[in-house]
Amino acid sequence: MRFTRHTRGLPMRRLFLGAAIALCLAACANPEPTPGPTALPATTETPTVRPSSTPTVEPSVTPTRTSTPQPSATPSPRPSATPTATPPPLRVAIDPGHGGRDLGARHFDDEGHLDFCESEVNLAIALRLRELLLAEGFEVVMTRDDDYGLNPERKDLSGDGVVDHVDELQARLDLVNKTQADVLLSIHQNAFYWESGEPANDVGGTITFYCADRAFGEANLLLAALVHQEVLAAFAELGYDINDRGVEDDKELEVPGDGGKHLILLGPESDRSVRPSQMPGVLSETLFITHAKEAMLARDPAALDRLAEAYARAMIAFASPPCPTSQP
Repeated sequence: MRFTRHTRGLPMRRLFLGAAIALCLAACANPEPTPGPTALPATTETPTVRPSSTPTVEPSVTPTRTSTPQPSATPSPRPSATPTATPPPLRVAIDPGHGGRDLGARHFDDEGHLDFCESEVNLAIALRLRELLLAEGFEVVMTRDDDYGLNPERKDLSGDGVVDHVDELQARLDLVNKTQADVLLSIHQNAFYWESGEPANDVGGTITFYCADRAFGEANLLLAALVHQEVLAAFAELGYDINDRGVEDDKELEVPGDGGKHLILLGPESDRSVRPSQMPGVLSETLFITHAKEAMLARDPAALDRLAEAYARAMIAFASPPCPTSQP
């Protein structure tokens, strides 16, 4: 497990979300305090998204403090860039989901050969985002800055007697908590396969998860709304009419044979998350790499640039007054 810290400066743009954001901003005038630090805590988590058909979508997910390396309908007009006078001194934890042996969602070429995977796309966006935030004066923490997992020794970090993806996620939480980050963004890509195992190249979209069931639940919702708005705007700017799957409370995720469960990276303490996150955070499923058009965007450097800029704009807006992140 490695981590470093950087501070560095890029004029970005800020958007507001209308009524939903106004509500969040009002609520954030007196945000709830962040719970005090807990003990210690790394992996991959997979939320489930519902497409507009019968089958169930299988997104991907994995969730400390370091800093190192790398289209809805008609686009709406955007306000001109507004440079920030004094960069907000927030410490942002970026979690590129998956990594190492955990590839996340996979994309196969026409001959059935694996040609790229989710973990690569997550990292490519995260590294771009890190540079943008450093340029704005933020501190940046990366759960990983290359292709590796955070629990290489396969330790039972959750204490349940089993070593699995939960321990990888716990390792990420432990790292983020140790760095005392102010906000957490976990970046993922989605996928959907039919029962036959064939990828559904017409099922796509973008979705943002947050957890309402936390002391800083209102800040989570505000961050999710900002992230989602900016991601939608980025796709519009790319000329792609993406399916807007919305902002969703992670408790609503459906697990086959079970009820909804919080995402380990975002949820409160439980038998799955023994040392939960201590800061506001969201998990963004940017696109579906099994979707024909979205898979092309996932490998387009220009599209990755735009998505990184979208996440950066959301962080800048979140850090701006009048809504502090997790302070009372």
